[in-house]
Amino acid sequence: MSDVERILLELVSSQAYLEVQCDETKPRCVNCVTADVQCQYLSKQPSATDRAIQESNGNIDSSPPESRLSVIGTRDEGSDVSSPQSAQEQQFPQLDLCHMGLLHHWSTVTYATMSPEPDQQEIWQTTTVKVALRHPFLLYEILAIAALHRATSEPETHDFYTTQATELQTYALNGFNSVEKQVDESNCVAIFLFSSLLAVHVLADRSRARGLGVSEYLDHQLRCIGLIRSVRHVVIANWWPNIQESDIKPLTRISVHQPQPPYEGIPSECRELCYLIQESELQPSSNEAYRTAVDRLFWLFAIADVPSTTHDTNRWIMAWPIQLPDQYIVLLSQRRPEALIVLAYYGVVLHSYRKAWAIGDSGASLVKAVNAQVGTYWRRWLRWPMEIIESN
Repeated sequence: MSDVERILLELVSSQAYLEVQCDETKPRCVNCVTADVQCQYLSKQPSATDRAIQESNGNIDSSPPESRLSVIGTRDEGSDVSSPQSAQEQQFPQLDLCHMGLLHHWSTVTYATMSPEPDQQEIWQTTTVKVALRHPFLLYEILAIAALHRATSEPETHDFYTTQATELQTYALNGFNSVEKQVDESNCVAIFLFSSLLAVHVLADRSRARGLGVSEYLDHQLRCIGLIRSVRHVVIANWWPNIQESDIKPLTRISVHQPQPPYEGIPSECRELCYLIQESELQPSSNEAYRTAVDRLFWLFAIADVPSTTHDTNRWIMAWPIQLPDQYIVLLSQRRPEALIVLAYYGVVLHSYRKAWAIGDSGASLVKAVNAQVGTYWRRWLRWPMEIIESN
């Protein structure tokens, strides 16, 4: 029996689950759906998310009932409610049958979409879950990702699991906010994993980009890049050696040949970005920022074999944003044409990951948005990216 199966078995056999109780989840109560009974409680009580907002304002006592199982475990009688663990418990709702189903989905399906490499898949499948059992904010983000995956891959349950994903991510973020400023050896691995999953979540959540205009869509993409870069700022900068020596160290290793300049094999059209930088009249700091961004993009094209290979996992998609210099992000936020054009070429990389459930048509949408944003003079640099997405 695997570790995850053992965890699920322990939860199922708990006395806390012998009696199904309404969990107040919108749009439908999860436990009542699971038990196939009519839910009458929903119209009378606030949702789990509404209650979390009330808790954050100090307007409600969120101590979990003793008859139900909390994310940390069942509360013992006489426990000190002022203890750190008890305070942490109060930030999260109770685990229920739907949550166990999502954990099972993560450990049997979703984990495999994070990387094609077996040793990394094992980390996402088992080690990450073990870490999450000690850090609830990570556990709830795992559940949120699993819910979003089901919403994406199962159209008939899209609305239900999209709602679940949003609520679970809200709880995860609330828990993460309480430890973000207190990174140390005990939680740096959990925070690294959480930040990585959060970035995937934002990329995969199509509802965030639905109905946006060109400018708003680019703002959305900038937020995605900012979240991905938060991995570096929050943990990599100070705790990378600890992560490299931890149980998740296979995630930090590059198991394929490390491409080196001049990055042989990348498309000749991609190399034209160098001429874009040369032809632009730039300040020295901007010039260096662009050169670094383009060099790291060439590296990504080489290691991911873009556009020759089509990928169906999330491997490598975060590598470029994490390595970007801060000055390039400033130029991107200013909507500098050169910065946007470089970003469009990253869209070509994302397009090579269109078979990955978390990416889908994000690459094509990004290239089209940049093409619509820049003036006619600059569009000659976007002919190749447009050709790539239109040919597929």
